[in-house]
Amino acid sequence: MSAPDEVLDQAIGWLVRIESNGATPEVLEACQRWRQADALHETVWQALQKSDATFQNLAVLPGSVARDTLGRLNSNHHSRRQALKLLGMGLLASGVTGWSLRDSTLVPWGADYATGVGERRQFLLTDGTRLQLNTASTVDVQFSAQRRLITLRRGEMFIDTGKDSAAPGGRRSFWVSSRHAQLQAIGTAFAVRDEQHGTRLRVEDGVVAIYANGKPVRVAAGEEYLIDARGSHRVEISAFNASAWTRGQLVAKRMRLQDLTAELARYRHGWLHCDPVVAQLEVSGVFQLDDIDRALSALGDSLPVRIERFTPLWTRVVAR
Repeated sequence: MSAPDEVLDQAIGWLVRIESNGATPEVLEACQRWRQADALHETVWQALQKSDATFQNLAVLPGSVARDTLGRLNSNHHSRRQALKLLGMGLLASGVTGWSLRDSTLVPWGADYATGVGERRQFLLTDGTRLQLNTASTVDVQFSAQRRLITLRRGEMFIDTGKDSAAPGGRRSFWVSSRHAQLQAIGTAFAVRDEQHGTRLRVEDGVVAIYANGKPVRVAAGEEYLIDARGSHRVEISAFNASAWTRGQLVAKRMRLQDLTAELARYRHGWLHCDPVVAQLEVSGVFQLDDIDRALSALGDSLPVRIERFTPLWTRVVAR
């Protein structure tokens, strides 16, 4: 992975090429490949794009000043910082105060319900079902005369199924589809999370049936399962409460610092890295999801670590 400063330089370079030389198909395609190569590339790119004043200001500058500013952006690192300040961004010297990405999260085309990074939302569906979405999540909802289907496309959700009392033919079956399984809810409340290597299910009330590889597995209240390509596996001991986020909390129980850091990173923009030297430290506690910076500071107060904040986008947890 490239260092954050290097990524910023690269992002600025692409912006300069597009704005100063014209957005030729070749340049646009190359820029798109760079953005897709790493999640951090896209984060920094969106941050620059979010600061609309950058090139709007450039457009109204006198020609000679604009050319000089572009030259600074395309030269050495120090000059780039000065040029960005001139354009009203102040990205690095002022702590990247203009880099708020909360409102710029890209929602996949056609998603019925979605949340941005750090956002949690609740929806009441037509059948009375209460749907909650965690950070950076998208779902599709499809209700027919025979069944109700919610497809988790990305992220995490909590469902409290409705009574469906208005359905003409009586209560319809309720299904959830994920990348790894089909889940049938039987009068229940449950959390479903899409992870890199599987789908995590925790049932809070009622019963959920897992249809994946092999025979259906019935999951009762209080049970948690991980479903992957090999099948369904009960999670006997979990390092965190899978539904605590619905209350705005992350509850950790002897969780590795590396895993906790990765979990906190889901709720903020930018790059949050845990040094391998401290990655195996165990953490227990309750962290408020609406204030990730405070949660990070708490780690520095209770563990032999310090929090290095280069900018709001770039943070590291390292040994003290």
